[in-house]
Amino acid sequence: MREYLQIELSEWTKVGEGYNGQAYVSDAHPGIMLKLIISDMGCAQKVEQEFYAAKTAFDMGLPTPKMYDIVRNGKDHGYLCQKIEGKKSFARMCADNPDRIHEYAAMMAEYGKVLHNTPIVPNDYVVPMKTLLRDALKTSAIITDEQRERLSALVDAMQDTDKCLHGDFQPGNIILSGGQHYWIDLGWLSQGDCIMDLAHLYKMMIEDSIIPQVQDLTHMTQQQMIDFWNAFAKSYTGTNDVEALNRELRPYAALDMVRTSYLHPMNHPQFIAFIKSRITQDLTH
Repeated sequence: MREYLQIELSEWTKVGEGYNGQAYVSDAHPGIMLKLIISDMGCAQKVEQEFYAAKTAFDMGLPTPKMYDIVRNGKDHGYLCQKIEGKKSFARMCADNPDRIHEYAAMMAEYGKVLHNTPIVPNDYVVPMKTLLRDALKTSAIITDEQRERLSALVDAMQDTDKCLHGDFQPGNIILSGGQHYWIDLGWLSQGDCIMDLAHLYKMMIEDSIIPQVQDLTHMTQQQMIDFWNAFAKSYTGTNDVEALNRELRPYAALDMVRTSYLHPMNHPQFIAFIKSRITQDLTH
């Protein structure tokens, strides 16, 4: 594994902080943003995954910031990428203008449909979703054998397609600047059936909307998150029966939790118990 360039944070000013990273800018590096990944997510291997997956997206012409180089600060790694001036995430726009939530949700739906109709070729950093899900199900300790069998059948029945999946498809990971949208945080970029991106968004905006930390992450209240999902679902699918769509997505939401636990393992007993109960609920209703 490469030894990456050491950067001095004294040269940079922190301008933002998210779930697993911090954003910095510097007058000495105009047009560039430093994203430093912290804690266990900041190891070189995980940062390489995010960097090269995002570089794949940029190289294939998807609207995403240009990636420049991987760097480190002590044991934490990060990367330098294009700084998008005047950007706001769709989550932040909804929080600032709650009366426009339906409009922003419909915009994300339209941009999402374009993303989900874009072909992508797998590589070492962009794995087909079916492959990823099968690997996750094989090793998962948070599901019963019966659940493993049911979820495996769900994977087998999924559509085979060469289309693009974001992997962490949610309104905090699409930004707007000067009328141009960009997808960000593409470390889980994948190829496959768009139902997995839809299930991920459903899970976050409906099932996780009761969790204060998720409300903080989206900058929205529980009701605003629900309103966003309802407007998104109607625009993306053309359905007026969102509850029927929700029922269809619940087993895939359980599958998404297995995938997320595989990609980002957690060792907190209370969290694991919570995830197990949620998987059981999604496979029961």
